[in-house]
Amino acid sequence: MKEAAMESSTQTAPARPASTAKGGSGRDNVAWRTTSAGRNVALLTTDLIPGRPLRLWGAAVETSDGGAFVRLAKLGPYDGWSIGQLLAVALARFEAEQAHSGEAVVAEIVRHLDRAAAMHREPQDGWAVPPVSFEPAPPGSPASPFPWSLARAGRFSIQMCPDAEARQRGVSPEQLLLLIELALSSWLPVTPWRRTCWQARRAVRVALALEAERASARWAAHLADCDAEPGPG
Repeated sequence: MKEAAMESSTQTAPARPASTAKGGSGRDNVAWRTTSAGRNVALLTTDLIPGRPLRLWGAAVETSDGGAFVRLAKLGPYDGWSIGQLLAVALARFEAEQAHSGEAVVAEIVRHLDRAAAMHREPQDGWAVPPVSFEPAPPGSPASPFPWSLARAGRFSIQMCPDAEARQRGVSPEQLLLLIELALSSWLPVTPWRRTCWQARRAVRVALALEAERASARWAAHLADCDAEPGPG
């Protein structure tokens, strides 16, 4: 089965070996992507053993005020974010974006993410994945048109960009989709459910391509506005 190539404005660097994992037989690797606004997402993985689930450490996400680390579940549903939970966060954010903007392209993104969430299967059927809750930004945060900007699952949380332009502190929607795509790509070689994983990744890649194009246009408009501003004096 061949997957059709999906081009987007995101850039990809191949995984490369780093230091040997402590106590493990595999190697640490870093795979990374860059968003249309130039923000990076790097996925750390370790101990890739043929026929066994890939142990995911997490992802370093570049934000406007530094960075954030999103820990991914590797031993059970309570030691990090599962892909299913991340899909739930992405769906909730784009549903909020759709309610705010009414853009047809956002509705299309939601449709593809719905499909990805329906197709995805967690590494273990027995995993009882904790539900995701959503909270408004704490007092003193930048104004937001969305009802929430913090996603929480158990003791883990993800602070999303509160603004529709995704220029404030926090993880942007495009970065979140990149993270999900990286995690699915890492899981694909070893999952026993390759077909559904491939289908989920394909749907996420379509959503990512749509969001990358939308974010690129938004970023270009922002730069044009900055150039149009009169200089000092």
